[in-house]
Amino acid sequence: MVPPEDVVWRPPGRYELLRTWVKALHTVEELDLVWRVCAEPGPPGLRGQVIAEYVSPHLTGKPAITAMGLVSRRLNTAARELWAWQMPFVIDEARRTRTVDRQVAAILLDALTGHPLWPRLRHHTDPPALPTPRS
Repeated sequence: MVPPEDVVWRPPGRYELLRTWVKALHTVEELDLVWRVCAEPGPPGLRGQVIAEYVSPHLTGKPAITAMGLVSRRLNTAARELWAWQMPFVIDEARRTRTVDRQVAAILLDALTGHPLWPRLRHHTDPPALPTPRS
């Protein structure tokens, strides 16, 4: 059986849902989190601490993780507003990592460039090229 999140988020059937999810994000921090996870898609996954300190560079350690938790909850809220019950990321709480399917990452990165807050992201002038898959 395919998990419901795969049905909801995985291309080619749901390109517009992913784009609508990005439009539902309201802060630069939310967009930064999406950008950071999508810039390095696929296993082994980005560790929460790395993402947290990217999203909140003025914070480190536990305060950064706490700040990322608030942002993650808002991303989940945006997903629920679209009747998808989780973010389009795979979250491994035991390893504290976030990963995203490469196809989903490409769509989300493209959608970010059209978001009104895109110019305020730190790396908006140099959008990431997805790295080639490791053999």
